[in-house]
Amino acid sequence: MIRRVKEYGENALIKSPEFRDYVEKFESEINRGISTLCILSIIKQVEVKGIHGYGILKELQEQTNDTLVIEEGTLYPLIRKLEKASLLESWKSEVDGRKRKLYRMTENGEKIYNHLSGFYSKLTEAISPLLDLKVHLEEKFIFCPNCANRIRLDDKEIQFCEICGYPIQELRERRTK
Repeated sequence: MIRRVKEYGENALIKSPEFRDYVEKFESEINRGISTLCILSIIKQVEVKGIHGYGILKELQEQTNDTLVIEEGTLYPLIRKLEKASLLESWKSEVDGRKRKLYRMTENGEKIYNHLSGFYSKLTEAISPLLDLKVHLEEKFIFCPNCANRIRLDDKEIQFCEICGYPIQELRERRTK
């Protein structure tokens, strides 16, 4: 985000190389993990249909109000890494008259996504008082108290957390009372 500053005031702190260097490194560290999670989230939204790289970039810009911007040079290596880890699968198809490589999440990718999104959600909720934020997690999920895996509340077949094996039936019953 710091790269998007267009004009600096006469005494702007951002002009200082020390300040700018520190903030850019901090933003880079945070964005690295968040970018992966957001890419998986966008791909999950399209389910089986699949989405191409440019579509991921556009959805990301739109859904984050141009706050999280990933360059193509960052996106495609990330996607290749996710494919290599068997979290995504790809195929070629014609979209709007052009050959495109489409991506969708694998079953393993969904499990990893649920865990990462649960971990990030619970972490954000936990640190929110430190940052003067108010975080409200959706009631349609329960979060494993052992590993923070995100589990759909309405998925009655799941008795144990898929990630760590924690028995979640009691959590589900407490939530529905």
